[in-house]
Amino acid sequence: MKKLILALLAVATVGTANAQKNTFLVYGNAGVNWAKADNGAAVGTNENTNWNITPGIGFQFNNHLTVGVQGGYGSNKNVANTPNLFPTPSNKLTTTDREWQAGAFFRYTQSLSHMFVMWTQLDLSYVSGKNTTETITTIGNTTTVANVSDMYNGFQGMITPAIGVNVHKGLALNFAFGGLGYRTVTFDKAPTTMNNFMVTFGQQINVGISKNIGCHCGKSRGHREPGMEHRKMKKSSDEDDE
Repeated sequence: MKKLILALLAVATVGTANAQKNTFLVYGNAGVNWAKADNGAAVGTNENTNWNITPGIGFQFNNHLTVGVQGGYGSNKNVANTPNLFPTPSNKLTTTDREWQAGAFFRYTQSLSHMFVMWTQLDLSYVSGKNTTETITTIGNTTTVANVSDMYNGFQGMITPAIGVNVHKGLALNFAFGGLGYRTVTFDKAPTTMNNFMVTFGQQINVGISKNIGCHCGKSRGHREPGMEHRKMKKSSDEDDE
């Protein structure tokens, strides 16, 4: 992954500043994380897969502040396998969370050079999703399957720092390596509320692309200096007839 990031940085060419006053910012980020732990023959294995897609659009009021709306969809799947060691049965527990979110974002951008920018974004989102748990138990030649699901909703706040690499006239590649957040969700069937403080630095890499689109509102069609008048001047002659 480090080689990929270095390669993307190497091929990036110098462009204009990504942060520009009175422009619309359109972006899309995608992240994926996969991890597997082998805890030994007596304990089993644990595998986790997490991915998300988060687009957004906003208006840049000045060279630093952008405000807009954002949303996203993601999935988190965890599979825990316990071996069949007589008389203990084997178990395969699969927990899946699929959720969407929507809300507002506030981004502060600081240019480091013509090529690099650094920004920090605050996302405030409404969250809604579904949690599904599947348990497969095997005892000898007998296998049973149990499924339980529940809906949940709540709110989430996330602060994410990132680095942007300008590649061409407001088009940038963005790299984020985690952030800080807080979330609270309540489940429907069992009225349980879960509150989590999240620290994800180094746990997930998000790669995105963004584009600043110029707004020509209020711009005049021609360049005028103070006192200039754009009108035809009528030629006159002061010569006397001879």
